[in-house]
Amino acid sequence: MIDFYKNVKSFMKIGTVHTDNNVFKLHYKVTVILIATFSVLLTSKQYFGEPIDCDVEQRKEVIDTYCWINGTFILDDTLINYRTPGFGPAKKQSTDVNRQTYYQWVCIVFALQAVLFYLPRYLWKVCEGGRLKQLVGEFGGPLTSDKWNHAAKDKLVRNILHDTYAHKVYTIRYCFCEILNFANVVTNIYLMDWFINGQFSTYGIAHATYDIINPMNRIFPKMAKCTYYKYGPSGDIQWLDALCILPLNVLNQKVFLILWYWLFILLIISFFCILYRAVFMFVPIFRIYLLRAQARKLEGKKAKFIVKKLSYGDFFVLYRVGKNVNQNVYREIVLSVYDYLAARGTTYKHFVQDL
Repeated sequence: MIDFYKNVKSFMKIGTVHTDNNVFKLHYKVTVILIATFSVLLTSKQYFGEPIDCDVEQRKEVIDTYCWINGTFILDDTLINYRTPGFGPAKKQSTDVNRQTYYQWVCIVFALQAVLFYLPRYLWKVCEGGRLKQLVGEFGGPLTSDKWNHAAKDKLVRNILHDTYAHKVYTIRYCFCEILNFANVVTNIYLMDWFINGQFSTYGIAHATYDIINPMNRIFPKMAKCTYYKYGPSGDIQWLDALCILPLNVLNQKVFLILWYWLFILLIISFFCILYRAVFMFVPIFRIYLLRAQARKLEGKKAKFIVKKLSYGDFFVLYRVGKNVNQNVYREIVLSVYDYLAARGTTYKHFVQDL
């Protein structure tokens, strides 16, 4: 457990250059660590012992293994009728059997979820290729570097403005990864819904609004039945009803509830992030407000001129540079961009050709 948290600490380490935003980090840092923590807890016998313990007098180890592999069940009709929910002498023809066959797969599914949530980050790292780090160089960080001078500023500005097409591709790839993050959350909600028999998508709402039957006891019962079959000496089938205790479901009840709230919160945040990106891409006046907010005390006419002359790709790169350098340094960069654009005429294309 200690080694796990050491790995988490190294994973949470914040780099010097930020190539993505905080919403992106919620997906590949917070969510991955949350799911990995759940997986470690569910696989730790140190805290919860054996995953299943059936109350039988004969062939206990065999029956425990059989019930773990083949699953258990409870009787829906008895959830509110008896002191021990899920059990009782209800008639089979009038009782719906609710089976639980997913216990042994929870950790594997969590591992798959962690991979899915890290996938957009991996794709973005491959597509980004360290471009922003090369661009910012040693000038990243909250402090002004001693090597920051006119020549360094001139070189940085030229690098920002020299390749419009590459910057457009860079921006489109980033937007695609943000859309992939949103699609990933939706996919994981459907995955978990399928995994626990269509009961995950409404799990949090059902728990918050239940009156009599707690959905936790129905989806993750702490005690359940298991029917074990074997052949007797004469060849007849003999069956044995076993009462099984499922200690892990004490944790599963809470883990899946936390996961439900987190995924839906992340879904809402990711949706608004996509809306923000769409406005960023297609509404120039919004970019003007962003530039003035990022480069403080920048005159409105200068901000409007820069946004008008820069493509959305060039502006995105310029904006990402502003997230990684000192505020005073960034203001100097923006003013230099304005001077270059103003000095090279009214067409940005002509300016780039002269560089």
